[in-house]
Amino acid sequence: MSTVFGGVFNFADRLQMASLDQRLKRSEVISGNIANAETPGFRALGYDFEDQLASMAKLDGKVPIKVSNEKHFRNAFTQANGKMRADVYVKPTESVGEDGNTVDIDDEMVRMAQNQMLYRSAVEVINRKVGMLRYAINGGRG
Repeated sequence: MSTVFGGVFNFADRLQMASLDQRLKRSEVISGNIANAETPGFRALGYDFEDQLASMAKLDGKVPIKVSNEKHFRNAFTQANGKMRADVYVKPTESVGEDGNTVDIDDEMVRMAQNQMLYRSAVEVINRKVGMLRYAINGGRG
């Protein structure tokens, strides 16, 4: 999509789209934690990408170093092809159940709701941009 609409969407729009991808992946991780809430020995996973996204925002389309291979990194979080390298980790926890499971179902449900709200707000921002483009293309006739 970014190659077709590359000139239409600005850097901030592309960051919103990247955040949608990352929020979807976070949702998968949280869903996995919830699905395994009763699995003995399961260690809850976390998925962080906000620092990486903020790092990309600071670049603002500038490339700080020249790279010769798409697998090289532009910075600590971003590959040369522009893909973000999110951080998936085993969540540190102070409470471990008798069965060795570290999933806190209440915490996971809160994280899922928060992630869904932020996902929907990013979709709304992108939809408004598309609506403005549609309005402009139609000459202001809706």
